[in-house]
Amino acid sequence: MKMTLLPLLLAFALAPMPATAAFTSSDNGTVAAQFLQLGADARSEGMGEAVHAECSNSNAVYWNPAGLASLQYHEASFTHGAYYQGVFYEYASYAQPVPSLLGSSARERDLQTNQLGSFGVSMLYLNAGSISMVDNTGAPTGQNFTPQDAAFIAGWGIPLTKHLDVGVSAKYITSKIVESAETGAFDFGARLHFNLFTLPYTIAGGAQNVGGRLRFLSQQEMLPTTFTLGNSIRPTKNSVLSLDMIAPRTGNPFLAMGGEYRIPFDPGMAAAVRVGYQNRSNSADLYGTTGLSVGAGLTFSKFSVDYAWMPYGLLGDTHRFSLSYRF
Repeated sequence: MKMTLLPLLLAFALAPMPATAAFTSSDNGTVAAQFLQLGADARSEGMGEAVHAECSNSNAVYWNPAGLASLQYHEASFTHGAYYQGVFYEYASYAQPVPSLLGSSARERDLQTNQLGSFGVSMLYLNAGSISMVDNTGAPTGQNFTPQDAAFIAGWGIPLTKHLDVGVSAKYITSKIVESAETGAFDFGARLHFNLFTLPYTIAGGAQNVGGRLRFLSQQEMLPTTFTLGNSIRPTKNSVLSLDMIAPRTGNPFLAMGGEYRIPFDPGMAAAVRVGYQNRSNSADLYGTTGLSVGAGLTFSKFSVDYAWMPYGLLGDTHRFSLSYRF
């Protein structure tokens, strides 16, 4: 029976999404704030970013705010990303559950006792390094500029029933090339979790970067809105497999898939290995391996350290490091 799970997951993820009709390759190059699609923490990057159904920690503020609803602790996380050509990327998040004002009840019922869910905040920052300015003939002017982008996110996730979570995030986005622009946007998400053939299974849907436009001088650009349909399943207690279908405004829909296997040691200590793949990038254009990601992590009591590596062909390799603390 377990052999039927993968075809079921693939069939569901490949099902047509009505929203994708409005997001085609003709929109390539027509959106701003592409840094919003760079991802977040190292664990998620190691799994190929296929975590929209799986992520249920403080980083759910970025991936799917509905994932905050499952949070059982306070958590703070910081991520540093080292990219090619001197570009670096910083990400930080914090989230905590909010107890219900009505208290808890031992009586079994359909609705969750913690009706207030969880609140989270996060921050993204991208620095593209110093770039030399040139005039319209290509001659250097002797001046430099440093493109910088940032986003601040506040999200809320709440369980509507024992099996259904929903969430929403609000974003403030600022972008600077030479001139600066700012705008706002929203993320929406939902997760349905239940047992499939006795195995824990989650299906999720969501939309990111909805609304808002960035205006530079007289030029106004849309944000990189995406729709996502994701699912994950746990074949064993210490493993998870995930598969997402993502429909971006800038290009055709693509698949992201990933897996994680945890190796427990002493109580409170564990190691994890991860692998992922997504077909968003065209390896032929970048003359080398793209889309692949691998990662690893260690958990020591309340601390977690994670690392992910992703190659981008001729452009070079990227590395992401995360440190998380639960309390």
